[in-house]
Amino acid sequence: MRHRFRAPKADGEVLAEPGFDAVPGLVEANRARLDRADVVVGGLSLHELRALARREALDQAGGTGDGPLLLAGHQPELSHPGVWVKNFALNGLARRLGGAPLNLIVDNDTLKSTAIRFPVLRDHDPASVHFQALNFDTLAGEVPYEDRTVHDGEQFRTFAERAAPLWADWGYEPLLAKHWAGGTNVGEAFTAMRVGRERAWGCRNLELPISRLARTDAFARFARHVLGDLPRFRAAYNAAIRAYRVANRVRSANHPAPELAEGEGPFWVRTGAGRRQRATPASDTSELRPRALTLTLFARVCLGDFFIHGIGGGKYDEVTDDIIRDYFGIEPPAYQVLSATLHLPLPAFPSTARDLQAAERRVRDLRWNPHARPDAPADLVREHARLAASEPPYGDHAARREWFRALQRVKEGLREAATTGVSAAAAEVKRIRSEVEANAILRRRDYPWVLYPEDTLRPFLTGAGERARGS
Repeated sequence: MRHRFRAPKADGEVLAEPGFDAVPGLVEANRARLDRADVVVGGLSLHELRALARREALDQAGGTGDGPLLLAGHQPELSHPGVWVKNFALNGLARRLGGAPLNLIVDNDTLKSTAIRFPVLRDHDPASVHFQALNFDTLAGEVPYEDRTVHDGEQFRTFAERAAPLWADWGYEPLLAKHWAGGTNVGEAFTAMRVGRERAWGCRNLELPISRLARTDAFARFARHVLGDLPRFRAAYNAAIRAYRVANRVRSANHPAPELAEGEGPFWVRTGAGRRQRATPASDTSELRPRALTLTLFARVCLGDFFIHGIGGGKYDEVTDDIIRDYFGIEPPAYQVLSATLHLPLPAFPSTARDLQAAERRVRDLRWNPHARPDAPADLVREHARLAASEPPYGDHAARREWFRALQRVKEGLREAATTGVSAAAAEVKRIRSEVEANAILRRRDYPWVLYPEDTLRPFLTGAGERARGS
């Protein structure tokens, strides 16, 4: 079944599909579905491999317990609240089920930008609203987070201080002002900022970087199994990607992921200087890192009992579902798609896109239908109506020429009378458009969490966690 997940539009709206109340039953069904002795991976039954993977992951993250293992994950970036809400829901669901919440830090992905975009607003003037990007470090190519050191320590350390003028007219102090932290590795610094806020707000999840998960025996067994059976795995992997493209009318060769070439494994090989190479059956498994689809495949089948995705991950995991069915011969475990929208508490302007459409339509009417104006000269309106009702037949060319000229003279008179109205209406369109364009910047949902004030962000996130907990 193909799904069409949409990001919530309303401020404070949360998307949870399926809903939180359905998760306990899905977790139990997943555990029963994956408790298989007849599916062998890496020389172990799936039951045995899952027990090994769980034990190693919990040991790495400092956790214990026999309850359900719930997972979520994201790159160690400064994500927006719609992404961060997964961590609080993860914690709430784990409490509800008496399980362990494990957040996977996807530090094998690359840092793609070293700048944050700020919305700038001056004197409540819509014409002043614009984006301004500010760098927290220098960018020197895309390097995986696990190897991405801070290049310019002074630039990184002073980022909050340098950003202060950009929020001067916001009317509040963002979390960035107090909770920006230095460090030598970008991903580790961002993770420390996030975890610090989560724990201060009562959300304590286990944390495990993918770079450490990839060094466990369970992952090595999984990787060796896939690389040792690469032709069959590649066929299932590529078929699933092609089916997704057909179902979703995707033409790009890179979405949802590139197909695997002959002899190419679904992993990256970590090399020196932050480089990544494509894996082959001869690759050293100790330096392998999973690609996106392979990561969720391992996490959902070999490690956890339930996974919480964002919209993008949930959509792409339709591909993973097909791989699980085709390659492992089992029905894929259920997962949840969770996202949210939370706007910065910035002053907005009253005009809407609908207002702009109405104003533009009024200008068109004034220019091309001036007889419809309520203040149009009555004599010209009557004459326009008389001419419109007495159009000569198409065969009478001479009469039609005279009729057309008369109609044009009336319309020109109406346009001249409407000149003042057109100018005022055009000015109104300009004003409304300025407000709508300003709102499009001020009301984006993807600003990083450090740009929010605590009294807006904290109750939203902890409230989502409480709803997941069922309280």
